Amino acid sequence: MKISKELKITGFIIKTDNIRELAQKMYEEYKKDTDSGHKSINFILKGADGTQYECDDIKIFSQNGILDTRRIIGIEMSYFNYTNDKRILIRLRHTVRDYEWANYISVSGLDELWVNGVIKSFEDIISNWEKQVNWPHKYSWPLMIIFAVGIGLLYLNILHFVFTYMIHPISPKPYWVTEFRPVFIFIYYLMGFLFGAFPAQYLVTKLRELYPIVELKLGPEYTQLEAKKRKKLYTVISAGVIPFVISLLIELVKIIIGQIGP
Repeated sequence: MKISKELKITGFIIKTDNIRELAQKMYEEYKKDTDSGHKSINFILKGADGTQYECDDIKIFSQNGILDTRRIIGIEMSYFNYTNDKRILIRLRHTVRDYEWANYISVSGLDELWVNGVIKSFEDIISNWEKQVNWPHKYSWPLMIIFAVGIGLLYLNILHFVFTYMIHPISPKPYWVTEFRPVFIFIYYLMGFLFGAFPAQYLVTKLRELYPIVELKLGPEYTQLEAKKRKKLYTVISAGVIPFVISLLIELVKIIIGQIGP
């Protein structure tokens, strides 16, 4: 009877040393088998430019080799023992969205003890990997609502400024304007929210792309696009957003104190 187990990989930043450790573990399993005529091992590296590198030698992961000099976005490792029906398959891909099928380790064989032992060894390796930030994915809907409200309020404030200071308002206002004022206010803010929803969705999508579900942080530093963009994002937040939020909170506190004061 054949036993199969699969280990899903999601929420990690995978570096060159992590890949080499996986490859070394698979190569150790390959070397343990003495039946050289009925076993095979294969390694595939897929570059961002469409180039594919394929080899049956672990030297493909050597220092200052392809992993260090090319931007790699996909990796496949496979080991087969046809005599004992053993198989190890590792697939890793730089994945922005929640595609669970894109990254996994699959182990199968006739010996359940061997299958469990190999899976456990891979679990131990993965447990030491760097965790990816997951709040842009976990809280995408709250973020979109917050962005939509913020952008909508900005849009409404601009409209308010234009109609108040650049276009003379109707005076006196018709009686029905006062009568239905609550309805107009509701429609006013609803339109602002809807106006902000589309750019908010775009912003959240771009934010999620900065934190891939599985990030292959391989190759030269200048090719690691997400890491570079995150640094720019942190700079913008530190230089502009944080002071703005602090000043806004101070103004809110002043208003509250003014309302409850003597």
